[in-house]
Amino acid sequence: MASFVEKLEIIDACVSFFTGVFMADHERPCLWKDLGMSQLNGQILMGSILLDVNRWGNPKKPTYRVSQWVDRFLKAGFDGLELWEYHATLCSDEERRVLIASDFLATIYNTYCDFDDASALARQQVAKMIDAFGSVGVKFNVGKEASERDIYLKNLRIWREMVPASCTLMCECHPGTIVEEPEAARKFFDDLDVDGWEVMVHCFLSDMGLLKRWFDQFGPKVTHAHVQLRDENRDVQLLKDHPVRVKEALNVMYNAGFSGSFTIEFAKGTRKSGENIDDLWSAAVEDLALLRAQLP
Repeated sequence: MASFVEKLEIIDACVSFFTGVFMADHERPCLWKDLGMSQLNGQILMGSILLDVNRWGNPKKPTYRVSQWVDRFLKAGFDGLELWEYHATLCSDEERRVLIASDFLATIYNTYCDFDDASALARQQVAKMIDAFGSVGVKFNVGKEASERDIYLKNLRIWREMVPASCTLMCECHPGTIVEEPEAARKFFDDLDVDGWEVMVHCFLSDMGLLKRWFDQFGPKVTHAHVQLRDENRDVQLLKDHPVRVKEALNVMYNAGFSGSFTIEFAKGTRKSGENIDDLWSAAVEDLALLRAQLP
């Protein structure tokens, strides 16, 4: 069985081949690439992770081909794709070729690479994948070890130089990382002292105070939002069943000057008994319609 490094080298070779040979004859449209994350006002992306019932499985093994769903994403009215990296790396060469060539671009590349010193090669490969897909944003998270803060900063600066300048680094600032609190995140990025980064939030939190704190700290640097609305039991619910929370959150965001975009990240049925792709898709489409109707 191939080692992790050998798998990365194989992916690297495939990306180089398909971007160098295939794209020479078929220029990919660059409407997203020309805009940048900060200007995607009101755009709603489909998160490919949403439909994969093995998203938290071990080992990672995608359960569907994203390319076979692109037409449905388009017809439903999604504006682009947030591509789960395992849908781009743990797939066939043909699937990767089709995704790279698609007019339905991977607007955001959703990576899980680490920022410790040992993960340097993985970060390099992610940068190459971003270039291959023409993504204008990459979702990332730093680690959870406070003692490694300076190492994360150093490697993030290096990675910023690797990632194409046209792609914005989008920190999800996930719970469990050293930047889960807005104030800690602000200090981290002040210390980073490089350009080309922005912040994404989880917009439909039950704690509107926390959402406000993100905008208090980052203002226009908050340019993207992950959509998932959870109840007190952490179960994902339909947006339409919680209209007050949806309206309040959007008011907080737009009163703070938000002019960014959204990803439908998780939908009703996620991680429930009997979870299946058809029900997840139906819920995602419902959330898309409700969100679209509520945007200014």
